[in-house]
Amino acid sequence: MFTRSMKPALLTAASALGLLLVLGSATAQTRTSGERPHRAHVPQGSWSSHSERQRTENGHETHTTWNGQNGKTATRDAKVVNDKAAGSRTRDVSYTGPNGKQNSVHDVTQKTDNGHTRDSTYTNGKGETATRNAVVTNDKDNGTRTRDVTYTGVNGKTSTVDSVTTRTDTGYTRNATATGANGQSGTRQVTVACDKAAGNCSKDVVVNGGANTGSN
Repeated sequence: MFTRSMKPALLTAASALGLLLVLGSATAQTRTSGERPHRAHVPQGSWSSHSERQRTENGHETHTTWNGQNGKTATRDAKVVNDKAAGSRTRDVSYTGPNGKQNSVHDVTQKTDNGHTRDSTYTNGKGETATRNAVVTNDKDNGTRTRDVTYTGVNGKTSTVDSVTTRTDTGYTRNATATGANGQSGTRQVTVACDKAAGNCSKDVVVNGGANTGSN
């Protein structure tokens, strides 16, 4: 129903690492445009990484190690379990940073009749938790996908991002509205049009307000 270019916006925020970056500040408030948090579990400066992925009976396990130029290391261990009968996928990810601090993400995706839900819980090194709850609804007849996401930080404050993506003859449009924990809001309108004959696409973005409504 949707082009590959739409996939990052619909899936990235739901990934374990995405949740870590969004909620790792322990606020889960909607970020202002231009702010890009550092991956707390990855050594800064020059570094290298090695990953190993092992398929299991009902999913897979991945272990990643980062090595910093100062000799410090960081790790990420992920386990994904698929339950085809129930239409669900569970993912547990643990991070250990170069300072020894640990964080974890527990993520459950549940298939629905017309889309899916994804409930994620982030736990930081202090044992504090933040959550992200997403509901995605597809309307094939009208060529739309609606996504409603609620973030709750360790301080109990909530932020929301609601978006509607609509397929067009030449691409798609996406209208998103973000409301921050303090009530600030912002909108983001994206229009993508592709010319298959010429082999090119154009994207126009209009942002109003200071709340971050996504990167795609």
